Amino acid sequence: MRALLTSAHKELRLLARDYAGLLVLFLMPVTLVVVITLVQENILQLSGQRPTEICVQDDDQGPFAHGLTAYLQTGKLEAVPWTGSADELRQAVTAGTCQAALILEQGASARLQQQIDRQLAGDATSKSPSLALDLLFDPATMVGFRAGIFARVQMAAQATELEMKATRLGARLTAQAGAGTPAGNGSGEDLRALFSRSLTTIAEQSGHSSQSSMDEILNPVDRNVPAWALFGMFFTAIPIAGTILTERQSGVALRLTAMPVSPISLLAGKMFAYLGVCVVQFILIALVGIYLFPHLGLQAFSLPINPLSLLLPVCASSLAACGFGVCLGSVCRSYEQASTLGATIVVAAAAMGGIMVPVYAMPPLMQQLSILSPLSWAITCFSDLLIRGNPWESTLPDLGRLVAFSAVMLIISWKRAYR
Repeated sequence: MRALLTSAHKELRLLARDYAGLLVLFLMPVTLVVVITLVQENILQLSGQRPTEICVQDDDQGPFAHGLTAYLQTGKLEAVPWTGSADELRQAVTAGTCQAALILEQGASARLQQQIDRQLAGDATSKSPSLALDLLFDPATMVGFRAGIFARVQMAAQATELEMKATRLGARLTAQAGAGTPAGNGSGEDLRALFSRSLTTIAEQSGHSSQSSMDEILNPVDRNVPAWALFGMFFTAIPIAGTILTERQSGVALRLTAMPVSPISLLAGKMFAYLGVCVVQFILIALVGIYLFPHLGLQAFSLPINPLSLLLPVCASSLAACGFGVCLGSVCRSYEQASTLGATIVVAAAAMGGIMVPVYAMPPLMQQLSILSPLSWAITCFSDLLIRGNPWESTLPDLGRLVAFSAVMLIISWKRAYR
């Protein structure tokens, strides 16, 4: 333990003298989170322009459900049938497995036809409740994505309703013409009310049972703050690799290995020191989101009910970043090689892991490859806690992957150190 603390103290003193490294670790992620959030604030509404999958649970199996699904296919929405229950579908949306879902309850077509028949019978001004369709969204999806899907589902529902009204009206007029009966008094007013009043409404909800609006659910700051904090954390790999290479080239590493200290203790000391640096990084960026963003016209960064629940994802992400830095320094032979390779890998992992662009907005191949990025595991943990409102237990699988990744990196570095 004493060797670990001594090694960590040495690393912190070296970092304190590296002013360029301090700027990269602290100023760069703060600048990125401010600039990117300001830019995204105005362009989020432009998203949702490509074909998107929407899970549809069709318990109705009637003409309204079939017509609605057909119209969705023509509106750049790919309707994917859901075979489970409504509760399972809600859980899938909350977990982020489905970004959008539509639930068609049993008997929806029959209730809509009854309402149309009442209007045709002269009860067009009745205040009977509209047919409500449950449209669920993953709370982590952006506003533009949700608004685009909501508008397409609403247009598909209205088009299907108008088609059913026209069909019922044609059948009624044909029956009246065959019986030789007049259309009835006030038929013009009835028809105008029939086609002007919509009988279907879209109930936009999150994956949770409580309904809330898009603006109340999604705060882009809640995603950008942890995303760019993670980006800055993984850039600590370059200073860590730099200290390892400097010690190796100056001969300090050879003297350290001559001491009665295990190489893994020295490597763990480096990770322990930079673990504190990564935690300070996240706290700094979170404070910027809480106190600076409101003065820039942005929403404030909102902490969960239990802020300590963020400690596990922050520490696990920091361990993964530090483990990658130690492995990078053990594998590379020069600082130039480590800085180039480290920056390239971090930027590629960030792009592939959903830091720059959400994973659901990527092509299918990139969505499958994103599971290989440690930053994807980390941002999923923060999204579950901050945006989806899930308990911290739901982050355990991703936390386990981050810790395992750190352990693998440390073992590889240990083997290289002995070699």
